[in-house]
Amino acid sequence: MIKKIILIFILTAFIGKGYSQDIHFSQFNENPMLLNPGYAGMYEGNYRFSLNYKNQWQSIGGVYETYAASADFIIFRNNIGLKSTGLGISAFQDVAGSSNTKTTRVDLNLSQTVYLSENSDLTLGVAASYLDMSANYTGLSWGSQYNGIEFDETIGSGEFFTGYAEKAFDLSAGMILRVFDDNLYPLEIGVSAHHLARPKVRILSNDLTIPIRITGNASKEFDLSNTNNYGFKLLALASFQNRAREIVVGGLFRRDFGLVSKYTGYYSNINLYVGAYYRIGDAIIPVVKLTVHKKITAGISYDVTLSKLSNASLFRGGPEFALSYIGPFRPIAVISPKNFD
Repeated sequence: MIKKIILIFILTAFIGKGYSQDIHFSQFNENPMLLNPGYAGMYEGNYRFSLNYKNQWQSIGGVYETYAASADFIIFRNNIGLKSTGLGISAFQDVAGSSNTKTTRVDLNLSQTVYLSENSDLTLGVAASYLDMSANYTGLSWGSQYNGIEFDETIGSGEFFTGYAEKAFDLSAGMILRVFDDNLYPLEIGVSAHHLARPKVRILSNDLTIPIRITGNASKEFDLSNTNNYGFKLLALASFQNRAREIVVGGLFRRDFGLVSKYTGYYSNINLYVGAYYRIGDAIIPVVKLTVHKKITAGISYDVTLSKLSNASLFRGGPEFALSYIGPFRPIAVISPKNFD
């Protein structure tokens, strides 16, 4: 009975981690639809693809790997060619521990943008999700298999369960407000709610309801000089689910190389971002990101654990990689600089 209670506690912890993991990327803004469904179609271009990978806890023997991918498109534009309706699909899977505890989620995202003024817009988004959860206990070692010296797999565990598998349906919704400055950099504020359908998971005859998670995010980029060669970007995230919370703040210094024209849409430059995030009470996260011609973005970060877990992890958290590609911009005919008078 005691082992059952312990197992239920461990699985509950993994499931709670799994459902927070759908946005638990340190580079939270590099797969935006997992953050807020309103980000579907919100970019300058025709289509976008994103990939993410995170590895955690390898140093303490509890490897937790998370994979994510997304694709989104602009399906309708308004009469001046700006995005009106966006459609996207995003997915993630995480795999934890020796039991291969898996949480897989696939989202279908839909967003609609309303233009409030010449320099501001409001986007609403919704997402329908399919959840698939499983675990395999057959490879685990139990106390009854300890022979006094070591664990002996030839000794029967005496346990009757071999794992679990659950499927569920879920809903999410979000809202994003953007206000642009004179350099066309937006102040971006988003709020989203996940697990609105309150999906249930049944483990060892126990029903567990996934609590609603509320997430807020904000970002603002600006130039540091009139030459537009240097800039800075501030980012923040706050997420709350039942009694759990995650708060991240950070900043990235930007250095521009090459040519750029924000007003014509013609980009021929490379942007290098270097900085760090701080997950309050948990980790500091150095970040390096490279953007090429506003189309290809590659980022790498590393969690340096500062919490009590650092006693076991030796301050090692885990690496994370992000890659995205935005499809061709609308063609713009450039004949002569005098056309831009």
